[in-house]
Amino acid sequence: MTNETDSFVNEVDEGLRREQAVTLARRYGPYVLGAFVALLLVIGGWQIWKQYSLDASRRHAEQYAAAQEMFASGNLAGAKTEFERLSNEGPRIYRTMARMEHAAILVQEGDLEGAVAGFDSAAEIAPDQIMRESAQIRAAYIAADTQDFAALRTRLNPLIASNTGVSYLAKELLAVEAWEAGDTALARQTFDQLVLALGAPDALRQRARVALSVLGPAPAAEQTPADGAAAPAPSEGETP
Repeated sequence: MTNETDSFVNEVDEGLRREQAVTLARRYGPYVLGAFVALLLVIGGWQIWKQYSLDASRRHAEQYAAAQEMFASGNLAGAKTEFERLSNEGPRIYRTMARMEHAAILVQEGDLEGAVAGFDSAAEIAPDQIMRESAQIRAAYIAADTQDFAALRTRLNPLIASNTGVSYLAKELLAVEAWEAGDTALARQTFDQLVLALGAPDALRQRARVALSVLGPAPAAEQTPADGAAAPAPSEGETP
């Protein structure tokens, strides 16, 4: 009797569980199916987007290389047109490089103001610090011929403060232009810093030594006594 009762109870429980399962499936099944379909669409869309991005990058790389070939072969007009087009299309890295190449062509054509603007524009959209500083230092070299020393110094200060490899080039340009502007104290101080900068390239440090040898020692007006150094004694008859 007990076995029959247990069997009957088990059958009832199983029937209830089956009915609950069917009820749940009918109630929530469409939502689960919808979520699954949405997941498949997301995965599929991501795969399609990834493939499209790869194809787009490959296409722009080929177009960029073709424009470089034009430039190398002397077809400046064709290269200029292509770089100008690529500077506003495709992945940001290719837009940045295209703007720098376009600016380089403007330099060859003598449009220095346009070249500075082009390199500045490339720096604004650069995808990383290396490309940004590369565009900025190239703009600064051109600006040295088109802008006054105060404007150039404003350009160079952020690069000098970055303490990257470009900072040494920025310091050297600052020193040279300060020398030309008549600020020999700043020039001498900056060249001194470059000579002592162990991280600076050897060739750059050597150029700084040569510049300092040409500049000669600082005049007395630029020299200040070291901290703690005794002041010179007054001469006889002079009031201390």
